[in-house]
Amino acid sequence: MKKTIRNALDDGIKLLRDNKVIDAQIDANMLLEQILQMDKVNIIINGNKEITEHKYISYMRLINIRAKGKPLQYITGYQEFMGLPFKVNNNVLIPRQDTEILVLEAIKCIKENNITNILEIGSGSGCIPISICNECENVRATSVDISIEAISVAKQNAVTNKVDDRISFIQSNLFEKVDNINNFELFISNPPYIKRNEIVSLMREVKDYEPIGALDGGEDGLYFYKQISKKVKELTNEKSYIFYEVGHDQSEEVKEILEYYGYTNINISKDLAGINRVVSGTMYK
Repeated sequence: MKKTIRNALDDGIKLLRDNKVIDAQIDANMLLEQILQMDKVNIIINGNKEITEHKYISYMRLINIRAKGKPLQYITGYQEFMGLPFKVNNNVLIPRQDTEILVLEAIKCIKENNITNILEIGSGSGCIPISICNECENVRATSVDISIEAISVAKQNAVTNKVDDRISFIQSNLFEKVDNINNFELFISNPPYIKRNEIVSLMREVKDYEPIGALDGGEDGLYFYKQISKKVKELTNEKSYIFYEVGHDQSEEVKEILEYYGYTNINISKDLAGINRVVSGTMYK
């Protein structure tokens, strides 16, 4: 039986819905766009045209992969963040809209205080320092990650977004291989913050496919906030700023960590859903 483009889309949506994929229609559309190399409008316009057997089989293969839980972004290999394209694979977390709040708050601080040198802890896809450098032409960034595979992805994304001349990516366990830490004026991190025993209860797309090392925040989910806050206090000179993304119920605990280590001007910012998402503070030495 011959299939039209519309038939193929309907088959994809049905299979995803049968497998309880939340955004079945959106995901089915995006996978068909990739197979046909058409945008959504052209898929609608050409809906009654026949789809070749080869393309239909290729499309349903991707639909079946998505139906088993693999995130759409790992199938397409792409995610947009702050209006920029980012390559993603299962070595890095998929950039999320919540993290844009972290980036926007940091950019505001950078511009208000003429900051030129920043350090990010936990590169992942590189979306944070790349987005900052794209918006702040005088900034130079260093970004560290323990995963060499993540560093490789981040470097590719820096080249794609034409800021690779202003970002240094270093494989390092936190600050171990970072020189001249006292030169950095702003520290930023979206660290692993899921409590270890809660990882098994996450959505299958997260727990089965995203890198566990980028999720596991220790027994209480606060391990990295404590480590980073302590080291920044010990190793930096004069005045510096720190910005964290936090879990939906962690803002007060992270605020207390910053207060414990002597940070002041602590601020909590909400995401678009009204959830406390970013905690920032200032360290005076």
